[in-house]
Amino acid sequence: MARCAAAPLVVTPPNGAATAAGWRLARRGPVLPAPACVTARPAAASPVPHAASTALVHDVVKAVGVEFVGALAASPYRDYYVLAGAAVGAVVWVKLFDYLAANGTLEQKLSRKLVHTTTGPIFVVTWALFSANPTARLLAAVVPMLNFMRLFAVGTGLLSDPGLVNSVSRSGDRTELLKGPLFYVVTLVAATVLCWRDNPAGLIAVSMMCGGDGLADIVGRRLGRGNPLPYNSAKSVAGSVAMLVGGYGMSYGLISLFCSLGFFACYPPAALYGCLGAIALAATVVESLPINKWVDDNVSVPGVAAALSLVLLPQPAEAAAAAVASAAAAVVPVAAAGVAATAVAAAAAGSVSLSL
Repeated sequence: MARCAAAPLVVTPPNGAATAAGWRLARRGPVLPAPACVTARPAAASPVPHAASTALVHDVVKAVGVEFVGALAASPYRDYYVLAGAAVGAVVWVKLFDYLAANGTLEQKLSRKLVHTTTGPIFVVTWALFSANPTARLLAAVVPMLNFMRLFAVGTGLLSDPGLVNSVSRSGDRTELLKGPLFYVVTLVAATVLCWRDNPAGLIAVSMMCGGDGLADIVGRRLGRGNPLPYNSAKSVAGSVAMLVGGYGMSYGLISLFCSLGFFACYPPAALYGCLGAIALAATVVESLPINKWVDDNVSVPGVAAALSLVLLPQPAEAAAAAVASAAAAVVPVAAAGVAATAVAAAAAGSVSLSL
């Protein structure tokens, strides 16, 4: 760069001109414009505001998440990935309550019922991550089957797991794992294989067993003293009310979730409210009866709930159409099967009349 003669850049102020307010000006003089032949240094970029940087990180994370979900959905091994994640998550979830019960953070009975209340609905939510492959329900059922084998092994003494015994048994006796907890996972397997995402009966059965029966025990132990049921002193009015509200609320939440995801047609709100209320009331009555010595609650409550669901809430039209289409595809050409599936779906929904 060529040298150029320029006026001095620093002008010394007269004596005594320095004051507290103008100390810098007196010490260095005023800053004058640089000569024309000198290129001015560009101003430093202002730092990115915190809000803008947070938004940038959010956008990046969202983009990565969307890309990951897209890659997972397109992968031929999608169901196996979801299966592995659900199985690991189930073990971690139970181990968390094992730890909380072992260090005294939660009492053993509360830990057991929290496992009972939360494990089922969390597993059911993972159904939405599986593909539409017909074998997806069988792979999903592997998760509770693994728990079944674990409970059976520990309950029979083949394996030793004191933490598991303390978190899911009432008295600390390992043989209890072969009763209620084992029936619990059997119900999850049955709901997965028999109902899956095609019929809300499975969602309602799991909700009554978990959100209903589980919450009834938690609330009953704390608020049930002094208000026993007249026909069963071991049960309370507070616990029964908690079961009715908890089972109804969880059922409605899961049905709304799977309906919004498009797995089955949404029911009219008025009809859904009434049917769920009747099912929840019936399940609550069954849970309150003194029949635990003969039939476990994890069998009677979801069994009654599922049976009433099939009667009061007919199988969605989409599920019927899919079943008929699958059968037709085995004996007729693909085109004819598509026409038959469309006709059955329209007839089942009652919204379209065919004219040939």
